[in-house]
Amino acid sequence: MYNIRGKIIDIKNENITLKNGDQAEKMFITIIDDTDFENKYQFEIFGKASIDVRRKSIKVDKFARIEFYIKCNQWKDKFFTTLAIKDIIVEDDLNMTNPPF
Repeated sequence: MYNIRGKIIDIKNENITLKNGDQAEKMFITIIDDTDFENKYQFEIFGKASIDVRRKSIKVDKFARIEFYIKCNQWKDKFFTTLAIKDIIVEDDLNMTNPPF
């Protein structure tokens, strides 16, 4: 597992169709980390149940601590990498100065 802390700058939802024809939902969360370089990262939460648990607390311009794992898929000799969220803690205004994890 990996950990990162940053400011949420964008949230997008996407409905997708799986190979078996079922419908699923993904949420994409983009953050800027709190380093001097201000790197941008986009994370993914997969599945309606996982998204519904977190939807109310995830807001643009809030700071979040994210625990994630990296997964990779190969398709037609190309590799696609996803940063998948295992846990996300959105910090309130009082906790923004706490160190990550």
